[in-house]
Amino acid sequence: MIQELKGKFYPTSVGSLPYKDSKFACEKILKVFKEIPFWPQLIKRSFAENMYVQFSEKLPGVVVDSKEKRIYVDTQKDLSPELEKLYEKFLQNDLDFFAISRDHAEGLYELIEAVKKMSSKPKFLKGQITGPVSFGLTVTDDKRRSLFYNTEMKEAILKTLAMRVKWQIRKLKETGIDCIIIIDEPYLTSIGSSYVSLKKEDALLGLNEVISAIHQEGAICGIHCCGNTDWAFLLNTDVDIVNFDAYNFYESISLYPKELEAFLTKGGLLAWGIVPNGKEVLEESDDSLVERFKNASKLLINKGIKEKAILDSMLVTPSCGLGLADEHITTAVMDRLIGVSDKLRKAG
Repeated sequence: MIQELKGKFYPTSVGSLPYKDSKFACEKILKVFKEIPFWPQLIKRSFAENMYVQFSEKLPGVVVDSKEKRIYVDTQKDLSPELEKLYEKFLQNDLDFFAISRDHAEGLYELIEAVKKMSSKPKFLKGQITGPVSFGLTVTDDKRRSLFYNTEMKEAILKTLAMRVKWQIRKLKETGIDCIIIIDEPYLTSIGSSYVSLKKEDALLGLNEVISAIHQEGAICGIHCCGNTDWAFLLNTDVDIVNFDAYNFYESISLYPKELEAFLTKGGLLAWGIVPNGKEVLEESDDSLVERFKNASKLLINKGIKEKAILDSMLVTPSCGLGLADEHITTAVMDRLIGVSDKLRKAG
């Protein structure tokens, strides 16, 4: 299945968009991203579509304070009944229990409905889910302690995300189209730093549980990290796609040529976030961004990675999500994504 992505330079996006109208957002997505449309996270529509709130439904003890824009787990109350029910549903493989409601992901439902009506179908549908590391470190208990340090809640998070992504894949496959799911992990930038006391081994175990769930459902799995991180760590996971901010951090990934070559050799893809997601895009052209990519790829070629391996394994994305961008910036980003993709296809 992943072979169908090789050498195509397909454009897609990270997930979040700045619109409030899900129908408008999906119409725009399907018009622009013909090969790999994605369902939009509309964080300006509702706090329920915040990347942590969106996947938090039925997590034991979860409290969503829309007024204060806060999500946390109330560990002061007895969570045993909710935890028991969650594990019971997990063991029963009851995916409906872990469904994402329309209120939390209106764009998901809207995209599926629109795609079902299309006569000419996309190659793939792209979905996303917040990763366990970022979820567990960002969402806290009532005393503002990260849930990843609470063994009981960490396991509940892992089971919830794993089951929720399985439900999402089956929902997307109602269209009859294969899926790509990207795990959104911004907090991986902090792994190994003095600010986060989380061992890489623990992070890897958490990621692998979600990666395994995605593969079990027959979907392609990727990870998106929008900052600098230990790329060797990511490249050594079982993911099929690594989506990185190539506009700002292309030099850092070149520091891991051995791991990168191994990742590409086993069939992995790089989703190059070569188009900036902010006002910088207004200063860029298709040609300038293609030139930026060429400069980045030269670094890799100079480290011994074959040019063909780079070109065969490339997708084109923004550097990060567009949920907080102005709408004219979003339009410019989409224009550049299509332009860069077209130029690379013609050159390749």
